[in-house]
Amino acid sequence: MAIHLAAISAMQPFVFEELRKRGFVVHEVQHGKSWQEWVRELAPVRDEIRGVLSGGMSGLPRELIEALPKLEICAIHGVGLETTDLAAAKARGIVVTTAPVLFDDVADHALALALAACRRLVEADRFVRAGHWRKGRMGLGTSFWGKRYGIIGLGRIGSALARRLEGFGGQIAYCDPVPKADVGYARYETPLALAAASDILFLCAAGTPGGGPIVTRAVLEALGPRGVFVNIARGWLVEEEALVELLASGRLGAAGLDVFAREPEVPERLLALDNVVLAPHIASSTQECMRRMGECVIANIVEYFAHGRAVTPVSY
Repeated sequence: MAIHLAAISAMQPFVFEELRKRGFVVHEVQHGKSWQEWVRELAPVRDEIRGVLSGGMSGLPRELIEALPKLEICAIHGVGLETTDLAAAKARGIVVTTAPVLFDDVADHALALALAACRRLVEADRFVRAGHWRKGRMGLGTSFWGKRYGIIGLGRIGSALARRLEGFGGQIAYCDPVPKADVGYARYETPLALAAASDILFLCAAGTPGGGPIVTRAVLEALGPRGVFVNIARGWLVEEEALVELLASGRLGAAGLDVFAREPEVPERLLALDNVVLAPHIASSTQECMRRMGECVIANIVEYFAHGRAVTPVSY
């Protein structure tokens, strides 16, 4: 008997094609919708769905778990878990897997945002295209070399970023609830203390849903008018209104932002600022990374239904 899967997030076409070749029935629902719409679309096959293919931003909410009585596994195309109800999944015995293969690409993106913000690369591109160079040179940027780099969250992404920063001749420090005994970086107890000792602050932490922002107004103010803030984590981990205000007033030097509090909505005031580099949540969006994540999703589904175990399960 064929195994039915529900795909509630966009993925590379080869993922669904490969699973169908292997005999799975994949029901694709409208991506980017609410759990209520997913439930309505899946209602005709709710008693047949044994697996869900999801993304980090879609996750596996409690309501979808309750709507799919035969659900056994959710394979997430990413690593974010803040929209997944792990307690409800554990209570039902549902296996949740992630695709932990994106860390290097995200670290690369964090570095690119920081460099672009410091050297005003996006502004420079606009300057040249608009013909302003003919009228004179644009203003000076800020050196990235030899700075004090602070990393909030020294997990796999933060660690990959730190290794890259080691080549830039500066000082690396971090803030993480768990001390890292095997690194030579200074550890600060709070994001505020780290920000006060940093020129460029990177947010790489996962955070806890409902736990409030990690990067508050006070943290951003501690960076100061020459400081640079980079976020490749989640927008809701930052006091976004304060971030916009400080950037607009010059009390924060610059920012490189890949994520926002209410994606895909971006605060209107940010769009007019030259001291911020904006990206549409694309830190892991490379051809190679998408391929690796898709292959991980396929491997988890195939291995689970063939042998009763997943390749990269989440530990509850």
